[in-house]
Amino acid sequence: VPYLEDYIKRSGTGRGPLIVDVLSVKDYPRQIMLDLLPKECDILCTHPMFGPDSGKNGWHGLNFVYEMTRIDGVILDQQQDRERSLSILDDPDSFVEQGSGKIHSVHEDSEAHIEGKDRIERFLSIWEEEGCRMVPLSCKDHDIYAANSQFITHLMGRILGAQGLEPTPIDTKGFDSVLRVIDSTTADSFELFYGLYKYNQNSMDTIIKLRNSMDDVVKKLKQMELDDDHTFAHRSKL
Repeated sequence: VPYLEDYIKRSGTGRGPLIVDVLSVKDYPRQIMLDLLPKECDILCTHPMFGPDSGKNGWHGLNFVYEMTRIDGVILDQQQDRERSLSILDDPDSFVEQGSGKIHSVHEDSEAHIEGKDRIERFLSIWEEEGCRMVPLSCKDHDIYAANSQFITHLMGRILGAQGLEPTPIDTKGFDSVLRVIDSTTADSFELFYGLYKYNQNSMDTIIKLRNSMDDVVKKLKQMELDDDHTFAHRSKL
């Protein structure tokens, strides 16, 4: 993620008809691509929600998130598209332009609309044919969900890993699961973890909620301990 802007500027990427990203955060790189790539370049933002370990036995049933961001120079309005998709009267080959709210059809003006959408669908079909669960989702919503799923998993793995937890002779199944979380998250580079934090504006909220939740749990433990002490002292006087 931190190298995307520099890479686009240096490499001249964007001459092709379709650019696809597979980064773990979505809203930040989406805006960079919209700002830097030529208008005639279609953009598809994606995130395969798996890696070499989780996908080593195949991709069947694993989530593949995507947003059709720009087709034939038109930036799609993801929120309006989602609301319109709830109506069975909508034309499945139409979409809403961001900002203007104009409804576009892939059949209007030129073959570029049809070609652009067909190109994107052919790319997506590669993943669908491998058994992925295809999830159309706006980049904004992806980052909200990811902060409270992917990022918090990596956060907890890093925190628990920093404690130096190791297997013991009396491990429970629950603790085995904890060790697997540590192993899977720390197998990734710290740079990747940092990217999940820095380039997703929702990550700090997740950290704050985690801190507050831990404080609440510890407070309840201390309160229960205090109540027990008072109860014991009262009974001792009887």
